[in-house]
Amino acid sequence: MRIVEFKNIDQKRLVLKELSPARIHHAEDLIFWEGSAGAMRAVQQLEQLAKGTKSLTIKWDGSPAVVFGRNPNGEFIFTDKHGFMAKSYDGRATNPEDLEGAIMQRAKDKSKTKSYRAYASKMKSVFEIFQNAVPETFQGYFVGDMLYFTTPKKVGNSFVFQPNVVNYQVPAETDLGKRIGTSRAGVVVHYMMSEKGRTMPVKDLNMIQGSDVLAIPPTTVNKSEPVDVSAVNELKNLIASNSANMDKLLDKSTLAGMKLADFPNLLYTYLNSKVDKGLKGLGNDFVKWLQSSAVTEVKKARIINYIKANTQAFMALWKVVSGIMMAKDNIIRQLDKSKGAVNATINGKPGGEGYVLRSPKGNIKLVKRSGFTKANRAINR
Repeated sequence: MRIVEFKNIDQKRLVLKELSPARIHHAEDLIFWEGSAGAMRAVQQLEQLAKGTKSLTIKWDGSPAVVFGRNPNGEFIFTDKHGFMAKSYDGRATNPEDLEGAIMQRAKDKSKTKSYRAYASKMKSVFEIFQNAVPETFQGYFVGDMLYFTTPKKVGNSFVFQPNVVNYQVPAETDLGKRIGTSRAGVVVHYMMSEKGRTMPVKDLNMIQGSDVLAIPPTTVNKSEPVDVSAVNELKNLIASNSANMDKLLDKSTLAGMKLADFPNLLYTYLNSKVDKGLKGLGNDFVKWLQSSAVTEVKKARIINYIKANTQAFMALWKVVSGIMMAKDNIIRQLDKSKGAVNATINGKPGGEGYVLRSPKGNIKLVKRSGFTKANRAINR
């Protein structure tokens, strides 16, 4: 079990935004943290999908982020992430009226009053439902994302709801569909948290009482058909032929000695920056991106010189990243087209937040960066 103790309020804010009991990386990002071995692991795990996809689960795309549970006094608290960590006011509401009032305190911009009022009303409407779902003997908090505030409507024979970017369609006759049909609100629970800030994986959501609140884990088994993974075949040779140079480029001791220990983080940040502008030509404009970054001028110079001294390895790394990404996207397209217990679309096109490929060596996230990631980043929150 992973347990994290928070030392200050800023660390708590960071954790509520980013932390889950097990961080899952994109398949193409493993090379940044694990070198050529990580790239090969990604390829090998993708290759296993040719035998079937029972190791795959979908990732739920919920919103807003909520925290609910009971404090040491046994009082029930339900609020959103912002309210739970508020410093200027008490956002840990213990009744529906206080929750509504706490949210409305944020409506400083009068042009947004209407949207805040609608949001506060939705949150208030499910307070008692969640209160009744959490046992009086329970102490601590669940941290998750809302899926819906009222029972989803049926379109044809499926329940349809869209909590954030992804539109979900769940056939009513499935086990999940039956649970949705008897629920009044839905939430995906990421982890549990104690009053002191310890975070722990959720072992059993059956502790949630009744059927009014559908509480599900972050991922759900969805499909089992094998997929065509031929796109990953040539990647093995590419990785093997460049492994020595790439591992030298990413050698932790070398980077630490040059005061460039965060070089992998910069590569990852750069890749994310390319999502909005297109993911082609990875690596070609890294120096240009670096020049406009917040990195100090002295460090920029060290990084640029380091890349010049390892140009072949640097470009090979991005060729591998691009190759894994294209192979992964090809697999995602196949998965999105096949029907499962949960079907998802973004802007009317097949696709959801993505999938998680489970493995004893470490789970991998299969998300189309040019699809969900781009759409999610485009939302004006």
